[in-house]
Amino acid sequence: MQIIFAMKGSLAEENKVPAFASLESLHAFSQAIMICSYYIKTGEVRRRRFKELDIDFRLSETRPGSFEVVFDLSQFAPYFVEAYGKGAAQASWAFIQSVFSRAVGAKDNSAINELEASGDIPSGDLGAVVQAAEPSIRRSHAIVNHGANSVNIFVQGNENNIVLDGASKEYMHEDIFNNDIRSQRFMVTSYDGRNRTGRVFDIDEEQGYTFELDTNADRQSLVSIADASRAYALREKGRFDERTEVVCVYTSVDAPDGRKKRLKVFGAATEYDQLDFERIEQITAPRFATLQRSRRLLLSDEDDDDDGSGDVLE
Repeated sequence: MQIIFAMKGSLAEENKVPAFASLESLHAFSQAIMICSYYIKTGEVRRRRFKELDIDFRLSETRPGSFEVVFDLSQFAPYFVEAYGKGAAQASWAFIQSVFSRAVGAKDNSAINELEASGDIPSGDLGAVVQAAEPSIRRSHAIVNHGANSVNIFVQGNENNIVLDGASKEYMHEDIFNNDIRSQRFMVTSYDGRNRTGRVFDIDEEQGYTFELDTNADRQSLVSIADASRAYALREKGRFDERTEVVCVYTSVDAPDGRKKRLKVFGAATEYDQLDFERIEQITAPRFATLQRSRRLLLSDEDDDDDGSGDVLE
């Protein structure tokens, strides 16, 4: 499989880029590919000692008149091809594209999401690979704004490309800890009980997030999330199943533009009135006073309702 790493804009259009920044980007990109490839081949996450890996990843050429670098990845991926059900090149690229997309806050590869939801990719594995590759993907941005405006990474003939630009660079390099405690209804697409992490999907924003369930959260929160994840895996494709949703009380780590990057969940339940607020307050005090309710929650605010109609939708 040939992967093209194309530097675009700024000095790259004049066929000259700073040596250090460009080489750092290429080196970091190679590390990220090796992390992804090792998982594709073995189902294990490896972060270092890449020279010991039996994976052939070579820089084969630079295209004349451009800063497009061509890599050859020789893939033998029995572990992942069995799950993906297609050829090695398609399986490998779909996984690599999904890892990069999650790391930079872009839209996931839908086929990989389905494999994760069905359990063909063990829950938590993709998140572990993203976490392992994240430092390398961050350093892959070295050339962005330092000789090139963006990097376009693609496989010839495949429409699922990866774009590294100023927005994704800012997303990866800056974390804003948003300690406002909010409540919102999410669809649970995966959960790994080994480390209390998973993925949820915001239907309003059409965006998925990784989350961690606080170690002090009550057992009902754990059961609600696990049941929703199971319902998602067993759902009939193409049809909405309300059993896949839970209401979460959470804080977040945000990007500079306000987008949520990952969530810390302190409590969860099928419905808002089933949340154990006394337990949540003990965990989050004194920040609990900042609780905000999502517009997707159907609430019963009888104390504040003058006409006694009860249910309101915010």
